[in-house]
Amino acid sequence: MASRIMHMAVTKIISEKWQIKDWNRFLLGAVLPDVYREGDTSHESHLKILIRGGGWVTYDLTSFKKRYGKRMTEDSLYLGYYLHLVQDLVYRDFVYNEYHWNPTAAGNIERLHNDYRLINSYIIEKYGLRNELSISDDFEKEPINALCPFGIYRLYDDLKSDFTAFSDGDIFFFTKEMADLFIQRACEICDQELQSWRTGTCFVDAYDWAWKKRAESLLETTLNTRELGGYRTKQGKMTKVHSLLRSDEQKQLSSGDIAYLLERQITTIIDMRTKRFTSHLPSPFANRPPFAYHNIPIEEGSGVPESMEAVPMSYMNTAGDINMRQVYQCIAHAPQGVLFHCSAGKDRSGVVSAILLLLAEVRDKDIIENYMMTKEYNAKRFALARKNHPDLDINIIIPREEFMIRFLQLFRHKYGEAKTYMSRIGVLPEEIEMIRGKLVTDTFMNTERKH
Repeated sequence: MASRIMHMAVTKIISEKWQIKDWNRFLLGAVLPDVYREGDTSHESHLKILIRGGGWVTYDLTSFKKRYGKRMTEDSLYLGYYLHLVQDLVYRDFVYNEYHWNPTAAGNIERLHNDYRLINSYIIEKYGLRNELSISDDFEKEPINALCPFGIYRLYDDLKSDFTAFSDGDIFFFTKEMADLFIQRACEICDQELQSWRTGTCFVDAYDWAWKKRAESLLETTLNTRELGGYRTKQGKMTKVHSLLRSDEQKQLSSGDIAYLLERQITTIIDMRTKRFTSHLPSPFANRPPFAYHNIPIEEGSGVPESMEAVPMSYMNTAGDINMRQVYQCIAHAPQGVLFHCSAGKDRSGVVSAILLLLAEVRDKDIIENYMMTKEYNAKRFALARKNHPDLDINIIIPREEFMIRFLQLFRHKYGEAKTYMSRIGVLPEEIEMIRGKLVTDTFMNTERKH
């Protein structure tokens, strides 16, 4: 996230162009998201949420506007707070995508913060900043406190430190030139957002400004368990979280896995592996109440296609497997959430996921992205395949965008849309609507908060 001093510089420039009712409250709002209490994180103050299958993170701007939109019009504090979130979205894009910053390397976060301290004096002088913020004695009564616990009275000491000259060490990554470029860009984006907001629209789309998180399976004992929730439909709704999970096979179950699924009421398990695989590796969900285990073998897609060119048609054959109707009917009639899986969570699970997202009317870009995430999550599995099967053309089994692009083309040519496909394989109209009910919610806020 951008430093307090950079936020203050952006805020000052914005205030000089726009009619801000109360400069002091605008400035307070602009730094407030970074004033969470010691021991807490910025997840709550920045309204961080997981979206797009749980593989991406963003700030829930929609939720903030829904909750405080009227106050943003009347109270400069709330407008400053909102624009801080916008600036941090710009910052993440600027630093992570444009400059390829790696926060996971040991010591890099500390070095970045040291860079901030080294360039603070430069920014303060160039943009004419002053340490003039004041906080009212009754701040704890402010409605914004319902958002998260703020360590507000520590802010005075933090700002005093920011405005104290610092010269310990050399610049490691974030330079004065980068600071100027970010401030300019953040001002431009905030300006466009303010223009849009005052006409009842928005310029910054937090969904598309999201950043990728580290690939991490939702279950401890699998590599590739992921959400179908958190995708935006063409109508602007979102797919539900904690409703449908796609996965690879489970060799065992940990107490953490069981707790995770039961807390989210995911109690129906659909195993699409064939008998050849289930006899060798029985599912740990079988005969394990309260889970309802269903082995619905999908023969098509259980082997390796002959070539890369054959992969999309193999997906079409998987979609047309004689048992696929039972998969969708089982999803429709499940009393709670569903986890469906094959062996690697790649081909059969990938086809079912793509068709479900098509039914929800998620854009193709996101369907392809959902499919491609398997490449990251299954990296260890693919590495083992290279080692154990040296004669195998690894390019056939590693996901490629063109595989899913071509599958979607073939699917639409044959069926038109997902609803027609389901009808043709024998899923009843009321069952299709039951599946849609498990897929789509009405609001952005039903995406999962990051914790």
